[in-house]
Amino acid sequence: MNAEQRRLLCHAPELVVVDLADAALGALVLAITLEHPSLERVDDPWPAAPPTLLRARRLVRSARRLRDDLDRYRLAVDDALRVRPSDVPPF
Repeated sequence: MNAEQRRLLCHAPELVVVDLADAALGALVLAITLEHPSLERVDDPWPAAPPTLLRARRLVRSARRLRDDLDRYRLAVDDALRVRPSDVPPF
C-alpha cells in the first residue's frame, strides 16, 4: 500500500468495503452469466423463460446498476478529498 492509498483509507475507510462489494458483484455477474449465457444475447427477448432466468436477468441488471453507483461514490469521495488551491490557506 502506497502513501496515497493510506491517506485515502484514513479519510474514507468505507472504500475498503465498497471495493469488496464491487468485486463480489462482479463475480456474481460473471457466475450468473456463465450459468445463463442467453443473458448476453440482446436479440433474445426470453418469451418463455424459466423463473430462474427471469430472476437472473433482474439480478444482473441490479448488480450492474449497483456497481455503477459504487463507481460514482468512489468518484465523489475522490473529488471531496482533492485539495483545491483555493482551499489552502495563504500562509
